[in-house]
Amino acid sequence: MPKLDLRAYDFKVYVTGPFQAGKTTLIHTLDPDAISIEREMREAYRGEKGTTTTGFDLGRVIWVRKDESHDGLIVPKKEFEREASEYEGWIVKEIELRGVPGQLHFKFVRDTMRSNTDGVLMVVDSSDYGMIGDASAILAETIASFGEIPLEVIANKQDRDDAASPEEVATWLGVDRATGTCAKEQESAKNALIRLLRKVEAFSNAVEAETGTSTSVPSS
Repeated sequence: MPKLDLRAYDFKVYVTGPFQAGKTTLIHTLDPDAISIEREMREAYRGEKGTTTTGFDLGRVIWVRKDESHDGLIVPKKEFEREASEYEGWIVKEIELRGVPGQLHFKFVRDTMRSNTDGVLMVVDSSDYGMIGDASAILAETIASFGEIPLEVIANKQDRDDAASPEEVATWLGVDRATGTCAKEQESAKNALIRLLRKVEAFSNAVEAETGTSTSVPSS
């Protein structure tokens, strides 16, 4: 039976993007047992309902592959623990997903959550042209905070008739490319995460081979 690394996780993925871009949906699609800290506190202690996250989301998934050339599968941690024998002999990596609030005035929360990050998923609502300004500001903040780090821009809500194409979203943000995704669909969400993880692993291997040091971003 494969065993998980004794560390808390193998890779930490920082999930950012503007308010209501779909970050919480993405994380809960990948890990149905993920938690949204502030949301759960509001419901439990103040009786309020809602899906806006003003704290952070936390999910855990397992990336399993037959070998390093194989893209593999994303499996929720609890599901993996139930079915681990099916993946005997596979490469096993535990991934922590940390979603941060998208409102610009919550920068202090984003700053506290960025330590030890290995890769960034930036989620953008491709059906909301009014989000461009906030998306550009958060992208600039992310690049300033992390410098050279694997980053995947997600053009979310591609299931909507009014969604801009991934190429248009990339043009909005001035990046080389964006990946079209529907955060509420499991395969779409998993494929986006795997694309980032392949970048993370390649980047980590290259840097560690050259310098012998970790690529995670330290606390500031």
